[in-house]
Amino acid sequence: MSINSYIKLIALSCALLSTYPSIAAEGTGMPQMVIPDFMPQLVWLFIIFTILYFSMKYIALPRIAEIISNRDIKVVNDVDKAEEIKIKIDEANKEHQDIIQKTNEKIRNLVHEIHRNSIQEAEKKIEECQNNINAKIKEEKVKLQKELEDFNQNIEKISSEAAESIIEKLYYVKPDSANLKTIVSKYSESYKNE
Repeated sequence: MSINSYIKLIALSCALLSTYPSIAAEGTGMPQMVIPDFMPQLVWLFIIFTILYFSMKYIALPRIAEIISNRDIKVVNDVDKAEEIKIKIDEANKEHQDIIQKTNEKIRNLVHEIHRNSIQEAEKKIEECQNNINAKIKEEKVKLQKELEDFNQNIEKISSEAAESIIEKLYYVKPDSANLKTIVSKYSESYKNE
């Protein structure tokens, strides 16, 4: 709408207000609607509106715009700083994960080495035990062989003494030991030949 149409609208509203009896009567109704005081009120309205408009346009709104732009700059800077911090945290986290992975790898290698060493040590101990067992078995074989040889050497004597004791118990007569020894040695030799 143009200025002419605003002026026409104001003139029309003034004409309507002046024809209304309760408004037009002086001293009755609202003081703002008293027609003789209506023009000064419009003048003051335009003056105050103009002052408010220019004070808002050149004083208040630039300050608000400056505050908003400063706030936007601060937000952008804070977002940039947050991104930098996030990148640093990600890098630190990656380094931390790498260190953990390296440490785990070292631990695995150490456990593997300890396991290998313990297996080698166990094998050495098993070998030592096997050698000890084999040595004891050889000693026992030697002892057994010696006892067997002693037994084989004394078997004739033991057999002749046993036969003498049996004959004595059965017949209540003591047999000739020399004759009994020759008989036992004869059977012993035939047994050895088989």
